[in-house]
Amino acid sequence: LASAITFAVGAALPLVMTLITPSSSMIPFVAGSSLVFLALMGGLAARTGGANLAVGAGRVTLWGALAMAATAAVGAIFGTVV
Repeated sequence: LASAITFAVGAALPLVMTLITPSSSMIPFVAGSSLVFLALMGGLAARTGGANLAVGAGRVTLWGALAMAATAAVGAIFGTVV
């Protein structure tokens, strides 16, 4: 239950950003804020589990950035325009 709730909150944060961001700067703003949210959630998870805060935040942010880059690469390969 805790995992489902944190997943839903983590997914909702970038969606909320799309509501308040001007469409002209949507992609960089949402991508940047998503990385900030990933760092915060990673740090929170690390703190909750008793791990090093910086390591936890860094790990989640790194993998999240790589996932976003892979998604953008696949979109570019297939010519998808968002």
